[in-house]
Amino acid sequence: MFDGKEYVYAVYEEKSFSKAAQKLYITQPALSTAIKKVEKKIGSPIFDRSTSPIGLTPSGEVYIDAIEKLFALEQNTINQLNNLNGLLTGKLSIGGTIFFTSFILPGILGEFSRKYPQIKIELIEGTTSQLTDKLMGEELDLIIDNSELDDKNYEKYYYNTERIILAVPKEFEINKELKEYQLTSADIRNRLHRDDDFPALPLPLLKNTPFIFVKEENSIYKRGVKMCSRQNYTPNITLKPDQVVSAFNMAGKGIGATFIPDALVESLSYEVPLCYYKMEESLAVRQVYFYKKRNKYLTKTMEEFIRVAVGDEGFQKVREAREKENQEKKSQEKRYGAKNTGSL
Repeated sequence: MFDGKEYVYAVYEEKSFSKAAQKLYITQPALSTAIKKVEKKIGSPIFDRSTSPIGLTPSGEVYIDAIEKLFALEQNTINQLNNLNGLLTGKLSIGGTIFFTSFILPGILGEFSRKYPQIKIELIEGTTSQLTDKLMGEELDLIIDNSELDDKNYEKYYYNTERIILAVPKEFEINKELKEYQLTSADIRNRLHRDDDFPALPLPLLKNTPFIFVKEENSIYKRGVKMCSRQNYTPNITLKPDQVVSAFNMAGKGIGATFIPDALVESLSYEVPLCYYKMEESLAVRQVYFYKKRNKYLTKTMEEFIRVAVGDEGFQKVREAREKENQEKKSQEKRYGAKNTGSL
C-alpha cells in the first residue's frame, strides 16, 4: 500500500504534479502513472484534481497522515540505531526567529561545530508559528523560542531568562524628563535593570512618544500591549515591522521607541544611540527554551547540542525534571488503573 509513498508526498508538498516531477527528476507522465497505481491499491483517489492548487480527498488526508507517521518512525529508528552504534554524525536542524539566529545561536553553533565538526547543521529562520509547524512536521529537530508552548506537544529545555526593556531614541526630548529611570547599554550589560531596587518606568510619562510595535503574532507585541493597558496608557504606534531586530534598528535611527529583549543589547559589540528603561517585572520577564517535539527520539546529537547550549549543570537539571515528571505520570497512571480496577 505504501509503495510509491515518496511520489505521493512530493505531490502533496508541491501541490502540483509538474513541480513534484521536477523535484523528483522524473517525467510528469511517469509520476502520474505511479500515483494512479497507489490510488488503485487503496481503492480511492488521493488527490482532488479539480482544484487549483491540487488538494487532498478525505482518503488522501488519511493516507498522508499515515505516511507522515511512517517517515517519522523510519527516522526515529535510524536515530536509535545510530545511537546504539555509538555514532555522533549526521545532521542537526535548528530553527529560530531572526533575533535568535542573529544574536544567540551563532555563539552556541560555533562552540558546537568546533566540538563536533562532522555534524552538518541546518539553520532555519521564521516566525514562531512557522517554526512550530516545522517542528511538529519533524522538519526541525529543535527550535529556540521565548514563547510558552503547550507541554502536551513539546518538551522544553531551559536556556535562560530574559527581560523586556524599552529602547527610546537618544534624540527624543522626553529622555531629559526621565533621568531617574534611564539606563545605558553598559548598565544593561551589567544587569542593573534586573536589580529589584532600580525603578521601572511608568509608561504614561512617555506622553505622545511615537512607538514601533512588532506584528500582533509576536510575543513581545502581546506583552507590550498588556504593559500599556495595565497602566492605562495608549501608545502612539506609527510602525509595525515583522521582527524585533527590525524594530530595534528603526529605533536606533530615531523613528520611535520600541520594546526589546535585554539579550539584544547584551549581544551588541557596538553602541546604538538609544536610552533604555526597565519595565514592570510581571510582564517583562520571560523564559527562553529549546523545544523538541514530544515523543520524538532525543538523539545523541540533539542531546549534545542542548548540553553545549545550557551547560552540564543546566542539562542535568533538565534531565532530573524530566525523570521526575515521568515518575509522576507513571504514579498517576497506576492510581488511575487501580481506581478503575476497583470499580469493576
